[in-house]
Amino acid sequence: MTIILETERLILKTSTRENFLQVYQLLSDPDVMRYIGNGPKAENEVREGLEKMIKHQERHGFAFGDIYLKNSGEYIGRAGLIYLAMNDDQDEIEVGYQLHKKYWGQGYATEITKALINWGFEHLQLEQIVAVIQTENQLSQRVLEKSGLNYAGKSTYYGRELSKFQIKKVDAIIG
Repeated sequence: MTIILETERLILKTSTRENFLQVYQLLSDPDVMRYIGNGPKAENEVREGLEKMIKHQERHGFAFGDIYLKNSGEYIGRAGLIYLAMNDDQDEIEVGYQLHKKYWGQGYATEITKALINWGFEHLQLEQIVAVIQTENQLSQRVLEKSGLNYAGKSTYYGRELSKFQIKKVDAIIG
């Protein structure tokens, strides 16, 4: 595992196949997956998704990685940047995260989202980063707003109508 970035409290590392069980426990949790995709993932879906993320990382130099607490090394979830809808035939880059519910409400989602935005603007030279969420997901909407993203309307992604948020490099405070 390679460290992608560090924040005050978190370390984000590249995903590996050896982390399958941690990722499966996260993505099979109905509470974690309530507003993500079609809900909890089966074992084969998690394996397939992990392979796609690893290939995305190898091909593009960025993807979802694994988040650990800096002080204890404890696994708390996943976050990263990917081509929107995992479709690299278009140029929008999406920021996203999934945390074990034990870590909700502690500012970790905002901390990692801000760090990923800054990393994307600095290291990938992106001009804009987007996020898409289910409209009912008010907690994620607050995280995105605290991270500097603004509502940009509704669009269809992943086969459903979602709220889109965006931040442009010119509007971001880097650092």
